[in-house]
Amino acid sequence: MKLRSRLLLFSSAFLIILPVSSYYFIEKIEKSLLQGQEEAQAMTASALATVVKSYTDLFDMDEDALYVYPKKQSLNIDGYISDDEDWTRLKNKFVSYGDNEFSLLLIESADFLYAYIKVNDENIVYRDPRYVPLDSSDHLRIEYMDNKKQLHRLVLLAEGQGSVSVYEVKADWQNWKTGRHINSVYGIWRETASGYDIELRLPQTWLQSERRLSYSLVNVFDENQRYPDTVISTRALANKQLNPVLFRSREISRVIQDLDDSQSQICIIDKFRRVRAVIGGRQSDNQDGAQEGRSPCQATDKVSESLVDKVLMGNKQLIRLQQADDTLIIAAHPVYKDKNTVGAVLVSNSSYQILAKQRETLFAVLLTSLLLFLLVLLSLLIFSSRLTFRIERLKKQTSSLIDERGRFINHVTLTDCEYNDEIGDLSRSFSGLLEKLNSYTGFLETVPGMLRHEILNPVNTISMSLQNLYQDNEATSKTKQDVEVANNAIKQLQIIVSSLTEAANIDEALRQDATELVDMAALLSDYVSNSQLKHMDKKLRYYGVRSGVEVQLNDVRMVQLLDKIKDNALDFSTPGSEISFHLDINQHQQVIISIKNEGDFIPQAQLDVLFQGMLSHRTEKTGNPHLGIGLYVAYKIAQFHQAQLTIANRKDKQGVIVSLILPLYVTE
Repeated sequence: MKLRSRLLLFSSAFLIILPVSSYYFIEKIEKSLLQGQEEAQAMTASALATVVKSYTDLFDMDEDALYVYPKKQSLNIDGYISDDEDWTRLKNKFVSYGDNEFSLLLIESADFLYAYIKVNDENIVYRDPRYVPLDSSDHLRIEYMDNKKQLHRLVLLAEGQGSVSVYEVKADWQNWKTGRHINSVYGIWRETASGYDIELRLPQTWLQSERRLSYSLVNVFDENQRYPDTVISTRALANKQLNPVLFRSREISRVIQDLDDSQSQICIIDKFRRVRAVIGGRQSDNQDGAQEGRSPCQATDKVSESLVDKVLMGNKQLIRLQQADDTLIIAAHPVYKDKNTVGAVLVSNSSYQILAKQRETLFAVLLTSLLLFLLVLLSLLIFSSRLTFRIERLKKQTSSLIDERGRFINHVTLTDCEYNDEIGDLSRSFSGLLEKLNSYTGFLETVPGMLRHEILNPVNTISMSLQNLYQDNEATSKTKQDVEVANNAIKQLQIIVSSLTEAANIDEALRQDATELVDMAALLSDYVSNSQLKHMDKKLRYYGVRSGVEVQLNDVRMVQLLDKIKDNALDFSTPGSEISFHLDINQHQQVIISIKNEGDFIPQAQLDVLFQGMLSHRTEKTGNPHLGIGLYVAYKIAQFHQAQLTIANRKDKQGVIVSLILPLYVTE
C-alpha cells in the first residue's frame, strides 16, 4: 500500500470509533434517563396514593355498576352511531345483556347523560294507539332514584322510526301517572339490519345524589296478543337495588388536577379495575382510540388485568410496555383502606420524549462526527497528497541528477531543502551526500587522465631502458627473452591506460565531434570488406544495399562503434562460424543494422549490465586485457547519434544479435 493509502486507512479506522463510542454512551444515557423517569413516576404514584387514601369511600361501588364515559365532542341525537365521534371512539365499549339481546353504552356531559342502546330483534312490535296499556309494544324501561330517594319509572316507546315517546308510569308499567310526555328526555328510534337502535339523553340533575339507574328492554309477543314476553335488565330482576352509576370521580379529579400535565397520565382505579379518574396524557387522546395502548386509562372502563394484577394484591408495580418505537412506563401504587387494597394509582408516561431527545442527540453526534470525519479525511487527503507530492518530487529530483549509467549530469539542487520538517532534513541529507558523491565522482573521472600522464612517462622510460638492454651486444638470450616479456607487459599496461582514458573522456570527446551526411550502406559495406582483409581466418559477410542510405553521423565514431561490436563478435563467436552484418530500412524511416554471430547463450542478468562498463564476461584468457569498456564506449557513441543499441540472444538460442537503429535522413 502507498503511504497515503495507509494514512487514510488507519486514520479512518480510528475516526469511525468516535460515532460508535458516542452511540454506546448515548445508549447508556438513555437507560439512565429511563431509570430516572421510572423512579420519578414511582414517587409520584406513592404520593398520590397517600392523597387519595382520604377519599376511599368513593371506591365503594358494586361490580355491576353502569360505567359512564366522559364526553369529548358534542353529540347529535339522531340514532346514527357513526355521526358522532364519541360513539365511534367507544364503539368497542358496549356492554351486552341477556344473550346479547341488547347492549348499552353511556356517556356523560356537564348537563346530560347520553345512552345508546343496540337491540337485536327480528320482529319489532311498535305501539298501536288502539291498545291502552303502555307495555303492549316493544319498549325500553328506565328506573332512577332522584335526590329525595324517590323511585321513578319511565317508558320509552315508538309508533315507528323517529322520536320516541317518554311517559312516567306506575309500578305495573301499564298506566301512566299523568299522561304527559316527559320532554326532558329526548330519544330517537332507528331500525337496523338486526333490530333497532335507540339514542337518548336525560338530565344529569336526576342522578346527582343517589346515582342509581337501570335500563330494561321489553319484547312483546306477537302484534295481535301484545303481552310482555321477555324482560332483559341491566340488573338482576330479583334484586330490588338499581344499578349504581359509576362516573369518573370529580372529587378525586379535583384533588389531583394540579398535577395535570401534557406528558404524564395519572389514573385512579378501584378494586374491580374500573377507571375512577384520569388526569393528563393529552398527547395520546386520539379521537379514534387508536393509541389507547399508550394511555391505558384513557378510553376504557377497566384496565387490563395483567397490567394491575400485582398492585391490586397490595404490591408496588413498575411496568414497561414496548409499543413500536415507543416505550410506555407505568408506575402503580396500591390505595389502602383499613389495610385492604381498594384501588390503585397508575402514573404512566411515554419514553417518546426521552427517545426523541436521544435520537436528536444521536443525530447531532452522527452529523458532527460525519462532518469531523469528512474534515479530517479531507485534511489528511490534502496533507498526504502534499506529502506524497514532495516525496515524489524529491525522488524525481534525485533521480534526475544521475543518468542511466550512474554519472552525475546536473548540479545538486533539491527544492525541499528549504523546509524545516523531516522531509526537509532528508532532502538536506541527500543534498550533502550527493554533493560528496559528485565531488568524489569528479575526482574519479580525473583519475584516468592523471594515470595516463603519470604512468606513461615512467613506462616510456622503462621501455627505452629495455630497448637499450635488448640491443646490448653483451646481453644473453635469456636476458633478451625477459626483455620481450617485459615489453609485452608494458604494451598491455599502455592498452589499459588508453582504454580507461578513452572511457573517461568519451562524453567530452563526443561533444566536440561534428556530424555530416554519410552513406551508411557504403560505409558498412566497405567496413566489412576491410575487416575481412584484417581477419582472414574469420568469415565476415555483409547483407544489404551497397549505397543510397544517408544518415547524419560522424563516420569516425561510427567505425569506432562497429569496431567494438566486431571485436566482441570475434571473441565470442564459434570458430569457423559466420559473422553477418545486415542493413535494413523499416516503415518508420529507420536504418536497422544487425550484427549476428554464433556462440554461447548469454543469461538475461548479464544482458542487463553489458553496457555499464568495467564488466567483462570472457571466460577464456587472451593476450590482450579486457576491462568491459568497449561496449560502454559503443553505447555512448550510439547515444550521441540518437540511436538505439541493443544486445539480445537469437531466437534459435544459437548465438547473439546486436541491433543498431539509426534515424534515416529524409529530404523535405
